[in-house]
Amino acid sequence: MLPNVSQLILEREGDLLTIWFNRPEVKNALSDQMASELASVLEALPDETSIRFVILRGKGGAFCSGGDLSLFKTVFQGGAERQTIVEFNASFGRMCQAVNQLPQLFIVLIEGIAMAGGLGLSCIADVVVTTADAKYALTEVTLGIPPAQITPVVIKRIGASEARRLLLTAQRFDGREAHRLGFAHFLVPDSEGLETKCRELLAQARRGAPGAIALTKQIISASETLHGDEIVQFAAERFADAMLGDEGREGMQAFAEKRPPSWAAEDNA
Repeated sequence: MLPNVSQLILEREGDLLTIWFNRPEVKNALSDQMASELASVLEALPDETSIRFVILRGKGGAFCSGGDLSLFKTVFQGGAERQTIVEFNASFGRMCQAVNQLPQLFIVLIEGIAMAGGLGLSCIADVVVTTADAKYALTEVTLGIPPAQITPVVIKRIGASEARRLLLTAQRFDGREAHRLGFAHFLVPDSEGLETKCRELLAQARRGAPGAIALTKQIISASETLHGDEIVQFAAERFADAMLGDEGREGMQAFAEKRPPSWAAEDNA
């Protein structure tokens, strides 16, 4: 069961869950509560087998402006113990790990602004779509702090050389450059384009079996830690599980009968 939330909006439409950041008055800055709610939703999703696709986006024409600086100043620098700050920052890292463990296809739609931690969150999505005029930056060093938890995911997304440049200079750039660098997979002109491209992606993705997508994501994640014979064996085990499972049998039967498989029949009818 998905948790109750107040700084997020959860919209369910069939097999699709859209998660909205809902603090438009501060360009969806990540408060402690919002981050905690998002983590709780992400941790609950692996058990929500009827949800096949998850979209993350922001209300008010902005994706996310990063961490809530009022929290940093009034709470963290207002007497909080060092361990409290460590635990808060580590919780963001664990939230990133929760995204990696999602069996669902995870899509991020960016418009308006994607700064600091907001940009970091987009780096762990399966698919990212951005508007051309969206504003990006990794601004942490300009505030006297390091981009602690997002550094690894930025490096994985765009490579060490470009990541080093952006993390150390806090250079600002737009959606066109984000697309060129590899932060975003698709570039669209405006918010209407976001909607259109999202519908196209979902139509394409529904051709894939839910279990096969989940297993493929497991192999992708395992490829970061397993090597040589270990990843060969891991991938082979996942392949065998799928081949002998219901989806594999249905997929082969559907191919032989020249018809859409059951999970895609409605969309291809």
